[in-house]
Amino acid sequence: MADTMRIRVVLADDHGLVRSGVKALLSSANVDVVSEAKDGRELLSRVREDRPAIALVDLSMPLLDGFEAIRRIPAVSPATRVIVLSMHGDARYADRAGRLGAWAYLTKDEAPDRLIDVVRRVAGGERLLDPSESGEEALSPREREVLQLIAEGKKNAEIAAIMQRSVHTVRNHRARLMRKLGVRSAAALVAAADARGLIELDASGGIL
Repeated sequence: MADTMRIRVVLADDHGLVRSGVKALLSSANVDVVSEAKDGRELLSRVREDRPAIALVDLSMPLLDGFEAIRRIPAVSPATRVIVLSMHGDARYADRAGRLGAWAYLTKDEAPDRLIDVVRRVAGGERLLDPSESGEEALSPREREVLQLIAEGKKNAEIAAIMQRSVHTVRNHRARLMRKLGVRSAAALVAAADARGLIELDASGGIL
């Protein structure tokens, strides 16, 4: 049974203290955190290498956010099930995570026993979110990745280096994003993406 065997987990959060606390909690409950990631790109690499039963994913991560990571995980490890552990309690985040393929959604202020229970239930095959279809396919995965990096303030050359693509390719992605969102500047692009829930900005206008 899932609750009597060692469950293998990859843990992704950009805060080291959060990772340490969650890892200690899970280790005390017969759950192995086999690797950790501090951003979405590293998460995909760890999942590809370790093929865990569970990926425990924060939504607000640099380079590639949790939503896009959720979308991509099945391609690198089809058997891995995603549980979101987020600071966001708004139902729209849980709904979007479920549409993208997450199995469960938890907020960081929930009781520790709740996290352990959900990890065991999902590892045992219980899906706690509705995987209904999403209408977000207007943007390609590459476009969403470029969008986040633009929102983080990165220039075309920096984005090209991170994505290992040419600057010309990045410019084309940027142009398509502006056309699809109906804007003509990077600032307007970020504002429009925030308004549509494609990214989430903090009070100072920076990406969460």
